[in-house]
Amino acid sequence: MYKHLVLWKLKDSVDGMTKEELAVEVKRRLNTLPGIIPEVREYEVGINIGAYGASFFDVGLISSFEDEEAFKRYCVYPEHDAVVAYIQSVTDAEEIVDYLV
Repeated sequence: MYKHLVLWKLKDSVDGMTKEELAVEVKRRLNTLPGIIPEVREYEVGINIGAYGASFFDVGLISSFEDEEAFKRYCVYPEHDAVVAYIQSVTDAEEIVDYLV
């Protein structure tokens, strides 16, 4: 199985939306993708609730695909591209780790 892990650090505000509101919107948009893209096996989006000062990122995604080819197909859906474009417009930093299990 191919796993795709992404972490995002959001901007403090964009177009009058606070970081907390942006996190909710990022999560909402990401959660639309599994219903559209059949290659998705597992999909979990979370907003960071850690309040202990050691966390840098605000939103995380863990997704699973049958194999790398399925992941690559997921990446070229126009709906995926639209969500990625939105997230890029509201983030300061992103980290990605892909691995096999």
